Amino acid sequence: MADDDDHPFSGIPFLGDISSILGGNAESMWEGARQSATQLATAGKPEHNVDPVERHRLSEISRVAELHVGHVTGLQVEPHITPVTRSGWATSALEAIRPLMDRLTKRLGEAPSQDPVAGLLAMMSPMTVAMTAGMMAGHLAAKAFGNSDLIVPMRQALIVTANISDFANEWSLDVDDVMLWVAIREHALGAVLAVPGVRAQLDMYLREHVDGFRRRDDMDFSELEVTSFDSNEPQQFQAQLQEQLQRIFGNPELLLGVARDDRSDHLEALISVVTAYVDHVVAQAGPRLIGGFGALSEAVRRRQLTEGNVYADRLLGVRLSNDARERGDSFIAGVIERAGPEGLARLFEPGALPTPNELAAPGLWLARLDLPL
Repeated sequence: MADDDDHPFSGIPFLGDISSILGGNAESMWEGARQSATQLATAGKPEHNVDPVERHRLSEISRVAELHVGHVTGLQVEPHITPVTRSGWATSALEAIRPLMDRLTKRLGEAPSQDPVAGLLAMMSPMTVAMTAGMMAGHLAAKAFGNSDLIVPMRQALIVTANISDFANEWSLDVDDVMLWVAIREHALGAVLAVPGVRAQLDMYLREHVDGFRRRDDMDFSELEVTSFDSNEPQQFQAQLQEQLQRIFGNPELLLGVARDDRSDHLEALISVVTAYVDHVVAQAGPRLIGGFGALSEAVRRRQLTEGNVYADRLLGVRLSNDARERGDSFIAGVIERAGPEGLARLFEPGALPTPNELAAPGLWLARLDLPL
């Protein structure tokens, strides 16, 4: 009897037991998604737990970041940031996006279609949504610093110390400096999302965004670029098959057969202003604590430009373009120029978040806040 390792499907998530997944319940599908996420996050290699010394060092760094973020923002800052492995972050990310993905599955199953291919995709949507979500979480976890790499809020503040160390080594940066930079950012984001009005609006806009997906009328599969390959060599077969799967599942909106006709202007505006505000907090607190702050920030900027979160963008249909980032940055700068830090602090008053039109006109936003109720 041949060893399992000689089987061409060995080590490839889902394919070794595809029949049971197709016939399984939602929990078995999401368990398969978790396995896929872990496989991608770790590249199939063994993963060690976070070193206790590293955990203690992060605790000290986190306390410093917490104090400075609280000073800059005036907001309540959650004191705890938890270091996790890549697979641990992938699992938490998958848990965070599952409610939205379950909502998408329900949405895709509602609209009947005369197209037999579209009908087949509708029947398979619970499985394909879970699979693509697992791919997204795994892809992100392989590079993510922390929660700020995912647009959907997570249950607790997490950072991936292995990715931070790899980044610091790649750019010849001090690891503790990068850890502190990330801690400032994660504390700032956590403080903003803890504001009830901000979190409630983000959750609402994300749900509305998912509800805007529809089945595509034109099922064009030419983008999948499916090619043939030789199965005579098991190892070569598995490598080619894995590459083919990544190409297919790397195009989630096509695989799911979905499209959106409208832009989520309110969601984009909210993400833009939150991102810009967090960047502002980092820019205020960072130079006081990090000697090479300028070089570190430039390295992070280049990382964002070269890597990005393409898979998450395509699955969720949300992408913060450079123009959107610039609008958020200009809004924050415009508010400070007109009303100083005190004016910017009004951003988190009840009902104060800017509309898409106000994002381009900070003076208009300030004027609205001063109008009598």
